[in-house]
Amino acid sequence: MSERQTRSSRHLQPSRNKKLDKLLNVLIGIVVILIIITATFVFKWQDNAGKAEKDEPKQEQKHDNENVKDKPSKEQNNDVTGQEEKPAKEDSTEETQTPEKDATIETTSDNPIVDKVITNKNWQPTPTAQSGQHVSSYDDQSIDWAEKVATVTAVTSIEKDNMIIWRMGNNGNANSAIATVSTKDKTKMYRVSMEWVDNEGWQPVKVEQLNTLNGAY
Repeated sequence: MSERQTRSSRHLQPSRNKKLDKLLNVLIGIVVILIIITATFVFKWQDNAGKAEKDEPKQEQKHDNENVKDKPSKEQNNDVTGQEEKPAKEDSTEETQTPEKDATIETTSDNPIVDKVITNKNWQPTPTAQSGQHVSSYDDQSIDWAEKVATVTAVTSIEKDNMIIWRMGNNGNANSAIATVSTKDKTKMYRVSMEWVDNEGWQPVKVEQLNTLNGAY
């Protein structure tokens, strides 16, 4: 071997070594990257598996709660039963009210201006604000007059603001009065007889439904 060839081979050896080193470094880098990717994948898989395990009991618990809601408890059953029994109570209330309605009696009259005569044994006196000896008054500014009007409203359903009082007067004695009234449009006309009850007030005793006001007062 000549001296020139020896020098050339010596010159090439460092270059080959450098190439090998670079190749090794690249391979090491690739391996490291693969390790990192693999480790990251494994960690993510473990995290997902752990979350799935945590979520499963919640879902089961949610289903359990839904099942509990769907099944009525004994208390709810009792409430439903109580609600079903309520109409029976309402029916009993209607039955007790029926006699009061039946207490209203309508009869005819020989008087041609009277369509019908209405009485009811359950009518109560209009509560009075008066005390002491009662004196029947026909002064339209007095308490006694106002209580007479309230009595008429109670049995005819004509409010004071819609009422025309054609006559309010004595009906034979101091403790008896009679009022002839109508609505302002005269579509409803009545004659109301009432009597005074001591310490209680004026009590209606008869309502005559009229078909005309001519001769009614």
